[in-house]
Amino acid sequence: MHDPATRSPADPLGYYAALGVGPLADSAEIKAAYRRRAKILHPDRNPLDDSHQDFLELVDAYCNLSDRGRREKYDATAFLPPPGDLIDPCDPAPQPLTCSRCGKVTAQPRYIVFRQVKSFLFILRKRSIRGIFCRDCADRTAIRASTVTWLLGWWSLTGPWHSVKALVCNLRGGDKPKADNLWVLLHQARAFLAAGDPAIAHCLAEQAGEFARSEPERARIGDILRSAGRDGSTTARRLKNRWSPWNYAPVVQFLPWAALAVGAAASLVAVALRSQTDSVTAMITVHPAQAGEVRHVAVDVLKVRQRPSAIEPVVALIDRFTTVQVMDSAAGGEWARILTPGGITGYVPSRYLFGGPGDEQRTRWCIDQKGPDPQNGEVLIRRSGGEHRLTVSNATGKDLVVRLKTPNGQTLLGFFVKADASAVINDIPDGTFRAVFASGESYSRACGTFLDAMQTFTVPTAQVFQANANSGRRQELSVILPPVGDGPGQSHPLPLESFLD
Repeated sequence: MHDPATRSPADPLGYYAALGVGPLADSAEIKAAYRRRAKILHPDRNPLDDSHQDFLELVDAYCNLSDRGRREKYDATAFLPPPGDLIDPCDPAPQPLTCSRCGKVTAQPRYIVFRQVKSFLFILRKRSIRGIFCRDCADRTAIRASTVTWLLGWWSLTGPWHSVKALVCNLRGGDKPKADNLWVLLHQARAFLAAGDPAIAHCLAEQAGEFARSEPERARIGDILRSAGRDGSTTARRLKNRWSPWNYAPVVQFLPWAALAVGAAASLVAVALRSQTDSVTAMITVHPAQAGEVRHVAVDVLKVRQRPSAIEPVVALIDRFTTVQVMDSAAGGEWARILTPGGITGYVPSRYLFGGPGDEQRTRWCIDQKGPDPQNGEVLIRRSGGEHRLTVSNATGKDLVVRLKTPNGQTLLGFFVKADASAVINDIPDGTFRAVFASGESYSRACGTFLDAMQTFTVPTAQVFQANANSGRRQELSVILPPVGDGPGQSHPLPLESFLD
């Protein structure tokens, strides 16, 4: 398929040339190239006499390059000297150079060296990925080398140092030796000139100027420029420089650096804020609870214990913002003996008691956590469920929060009913219930109360209803909330504590 005389030292048996890829092609590119070439060279599709032999050479090349072990042995026999040692400036019929990865002729080749680092404990492996690249393959190779280095390059004593150098090199587009790139561009210019394309040859010679360092080298460039000509047909077709530094590859490689910088900045800010918080906290003096002080609970539920110890029996539970009277302190001020509103005496940790009554703090918290206004029929509290349905008619002329209470005063369900409206509440549990309700302005969901002008009432005893579990079917229940008054069929005032359990 390929004349042995034309084979490259980097491909001594012509395996890569048979597939039409370069020595740096990855396994996916090799497989895709084989499938593409097999469709063209298969004897069933190609009637030429030498198609059978070409197809066998293609299969042989793929078998050797698709196997990792065979490919490593084959690559070990290859030799890839710098381009300056390969290119003959006096060659009368120069052949265009191809990309070392995709194997295609590129109009703007560059000889580039990328760096890759792998390390673990005392093992450090540095690899130079060098070759002639088109721009697309150079970008993919740089990203791959940097990704491997980010993942595997840091795990030895000197790994971070070598990894940083490799990543910076790849981020800059790799190393481009001047002498080698000069010969690559001059050879490619002569090849396009010999192929009858002086316009591309002229542009390549101009690009070679950035790599020239001496007068003889500039003289060679001038010879090609003169051979390519400077007429209008040449200058009309100019190549856009594909090697501009602004491209997606540097951006992709810079993203881990950006993430690292953001993380470092966030850590510094966190440390600064922590130091400020520590300095402010250091200025706060916590005074032990003193006998006779009035304080309030600063946690959701506070356990009152029989003696000043966390393993002692609990004698009461009090809620957040409950106001208590300090009777005495114990254990060096860590515990306080208190008197609860219910008349129970016991011990609580002093750090859970804040100074002053809790009414103001409760009001502020209820306002801050108010939430949106409830909708008609919206369930606000549910502690049990069932299969029955309840229709509630509000005849009080005010927006109400209704609670269904068990005979022992426990709330199982709470919901909202608009003024002069009805609401249907599903999933009513079995049992006997009575209805209590509250009216007011600006309902707070967090506290379960109205913030302004709150009043609480209970319906007449005759309105007690029962959801029968023995009926075997869903019951349709109904309750009418009558207006407030002193009459026997009207709603009567109810203490707030009874409404709130």
